[in-house]
Amino acid sequence: MKTEKVLAKIVRDSRRIKKDGRLPLKLRITYKGGRKYYSTGHSATQEEWIQINSDTVKGKLRTVKNDIAVIEKEAERMLDRITPFSFRRFEDEFFEKPVRYSTLEALFKAYVAQLNKNEQYGTADSYTTAIRSLLRFKQKLTLQDITVDFLRNYEKAMLESGKSATTIGIYLRPLRSIMNQAKADGIIKAEQYPFGLKKYTIPSGRNIKKALTLEQVNQIFNYSAPPKSNMEMAKDFWVFTYLCNGINMMDVGKLKWKDLNKNSITFEREKTKNAQRGSSQKIVAIRNPYIDAIIEKYSTKSRSQDSYVFKILDSSDDKKNARTKIKQFTKVVNKWTKKIGADLGFENKITTYVARHSFATILVRNGAPLELASQSLGHTNLSTTQKYFAGFDLELQAKYMKGLTDFTLPKT
Repeated sequence: MKTEKVLAKIVRDSRRIKKDGRLPLKLRITYKGGRKYYSTGHSATQEEWIQINSDTVKGKLRTVKNDIAVIEKEAERMLDRITPFSFRRFEDEFFEKPVRYSTLEALFKAYVAQLNKNEQYGTADSYTTAIRSLLRFKQKLTLQDITVDFLRNYEKAMLESGKSATTIGIYLRPLRSIMNQAKADGIIKAEQYPFGLKKYTIPSGRNIKKALTLEQVNQIFNYSAPPKSNMEMAKDFWVFTYLCNGINMMDVGKLKWKDLNKNSITFEREKTKNAQRGSSQKIVAIRNPYIDAIIEKYSTKSRSQDSYVFKILDSSDDKKNARTKIKQFTKVVNKWTKKIGADLGFENKITTYVARHSFATILVRNGAPLELASQSLGHTNLSTTQKYFAGFDLELQAKYMKGLTDFTLPKT
């Protein structure tokens, strides 16, 4: 039995004329005499339509021609995969990759929606921030706009506005990922891809040392903050982060009583749970009187195994609300620790990230193997070593951890 072919074509939809005389350009799908139309986000006059379909089209109309060609091509590719065909199946699958390839924002939004669906809220926030920055530089961006010259001009404008090379890199890496996907999907040609050797290279920031010295850590420990103030709370959680293997604030907020043992705290990094599903690494922090005092001071009344240790989250919070609450809590902690650092005359801005760096640096300076620092932080970048490294027993780990509060400094 012969299967009737499904046809995809971009047409001017004469059923609705805009006030300026333009007709919307629609993707028309035809199957068994039935037709459905889908918006591309473009419109054109009769004269413009003639130019779009010519070989000599230039400027903005050339961009429109490229955009609708991509939409038509993607629709044809998808129609070849849908068997048996139905308009509902086409819509369900095609709109996962938005029809409006005419704007870069649409591609970002589609990817952000998928990230949120996967509960990867942190990555979703990064992509949202990136596209907002790009759109502030130029509105209604298309894939064709992302050229080497565009990226160089964007970088120049960002530097002139006071942004660092590190910040520019944070914004452009999501864009590069989107462009990589577009190239893999055939939406852009290889020669249109602007990143790489002899094209555009994303700048990397200078590797500024973020770790404090043991003497500086001592000053934070002994800093006199007003009792029961946000500053005191911030100082205490900075200390907790520093002593608990540089634990991320997201992991602090999600600690549960079942993670606490008599002599240690065991947890998994939220950041790598999805990436290392099934093989995620358990991190063990050695408890000491400082840690125990902070737990006692800020813990919840409930001590059931599945209750959160700290009052940062509530059991009713879903993952998105939990992330929002922890981000706000981290913001408060960093605000006040920066003030502590400024008061102490430190050059570094004191944040929980600095606590993490300081933990690792001081640990290694105490003579601990680099592999122990990597294991304690939950890193996987020493994977070759870890393949034959059996791990450190708690006694040996505890020995090195004592150095984190060894504030008896050598005489000079």
